[in-house]
Amino acid sequence: MSAQKKESDILIRLMRNDEKKEIRRVMRRSFPLVQQWFFTLTPDVLVAVKNEKVLGAIVLKPLPLPRKRKGGLMYWGFTDPEARGLNIGLKLYKAGIDYLEKLGCDEILGCVEGNNTSSNKLLVAHGFSILSPAQQFRRYGLGTFLLWFRIFHYLDVGHFLWVRPGPDKPDSPVLQLWGTIITNSLVLLLTFIWIFSRVKPLYLVVVPFFIILFFGIRFVAMKAAAKLCGLSVRYRAWESGFPLSFVIALAFGGWYPIPGSVYPDSDKWRYRQLKHKLGPIALAGAFSVLLLTCGLSFLFLSLSLPPGWTFLPRFADMVGKPLIIFDILLPFFPFVSFNGRRIWDWNRIVWVALAVATVAVIWFF
Repeated sequence: MSAQKKESDILIRLMRNDEKKEIRRVMRRSFPLVQQWFFTLTPDVLVAVKNEKVLGAIVLKPLPLPRKRKGGLMYWGFTDPEARGLNIGLKLYKAGIDYLEKLGCDEILGCVEGNNTSSNKLLVAHGFSILSPAQQFRRYGLGTFLLWFRIFHYLDVGHFLWVRPGPDKPDSPVLQLWGTIITNSLVLLLTFIWIFSRVKPLYLVVVPFFIILFFGIRFVAMKAAAKLCGLSVRYRAWESGFPLSFVIALAFGGWYPIPGSVYPDSDKWRYRQLKHKLGPIALAGAFSVLLLTCGLSFLFLSLSLPPGWTFLPRFADMVGKPLIIFDILLPFFPFVSFNGRRIWDWNRIVWVALAVATVAVIWFF
């Protein structure tokens, strides 16, 4: 039987109540354990079935948008791994868009992790574009924060907001980078307020300096490695990580770094095809931060700092060590957007060596 015939046997329809258990079974085969904990069904679920067997589903969520408009979220989309090659994902996304448009949605949204190019390509194929943080605030105003809450875009670090129709003008990677530096600086200052109960005027200069130093080294190293690998990349911010970062700073006095990352300068790329380049690029960024953290520790140990400057080693540690922990040691969900995951997928021996060096730096310094 031809592939075309097999595809024609697949039916897309609304979920029946007695299919929820089967949908969850397919979902568990599609997502890692921790991600499964966040899975929810809505009343608007389309399923792909063949001979009444569920092969995939897309969970949809109509929601209000600012300025009295109506939106629809492509919430969860997945297919049974055994049904690959039948274009079920493409069929489900098209059916989901048609369904939401019939409900009168002015805009359709999706949140997808930046390296999840299998889902990204489905959005691109249906006219979606990434909406940068600045573009989100221009489009939704202060209602952007409420929108993040409604679509769960406040814990999914490294996920980007895709929208149909997309923006009229291109975004600015430079603006995103500086926005990331400024926001991380504010979060770190809140951390110091929690720890020291006050912020000296000098901290207002030193904190941004260390953020610029660490983030700048990481970014420049990754851009240089990308050039050596012959890959054109651009920077993208991870806006969805900042709400949790602020909460951690205010409640616990800890810094959850949200550095963003570089991605191929195109919406049409495949992670598997480029991981042999993305791995060395990630290694360059992570290793440069590891070296800087180690180098500053040696430097401050060898210097006799004046009484008013003895806080510098602690500040350097409070920036460098959390950054290498998240950027190297945690290559699993929900931290898969950090460099550690790209290194892990590219070469696990390299990742192990880098992880051992990271633990050594944290332990001895």
